Amino acid sequence: MEALVGDAYDFDSRTHIEHAVLGNIHLDGDYETRGLEGPLHYAWRIARWSDGRAWELQLLHHKLYLRNPPAGVESLSISHGFNIITVNRAFEIDHWRVRVGAGPVVAHPEARIGGSTYDGPYELGGAAALLGIGRWAELSSHWSIGAEASFTFGYVDVKPSGSPRLEVSVRNPAVHAQVGIGYRF
Repeated sequence: MEALVGDAYDFDSRTHIEHAVLGNIHLDGDYETRGLEGPLHYAWRIARWSDGRAWELQLLHHKLYLRNPPAGVESLSISHGFNIITVNRAFEIDHWRVRVGAGPVVAHPEARIGGSTYDGPYELGGAAALLGIGRWAELSSHWSIGAEASFTFGYVDVKPSGSPRLEVSVRNPAVHAQVGIGYRF
């Protein structure tokens, strides 16, 4: 079992906002993660290793805050989670761990548009893929520490609660850097 914290760099993310009053808005969303602000940017995973290979279940709690909101949009974020849940296949090669995975994105969007507030709910909003590499050092027979970098591409199509009707689509490529601790049972 491993737990990690860190931050991410978000590349421009194709964003589509469909609002009942503002209409359709398309933009290259400039998002930031604010990884070390609450709630933290974190990951946890459980894995079953055998002969240098593993199957893993991972949750990556990614956050998106729109830095370039268009006219009429006061704020837009998916900050309680652009939660990427993946099933990974991992390989250990000369003390390096390489992983590839895919799975759903559970999102919690929030916005303030035209004076109206939108909040959640958590919803199964899309899918994502992950490619990562990391280095782990054994501290004892049970404990280890590590550092990792990963690339994700995820998308969501979400409908935050509020009125008038709002739909948001985000296509987000990101690079994540994290440090963590592991425990082997």
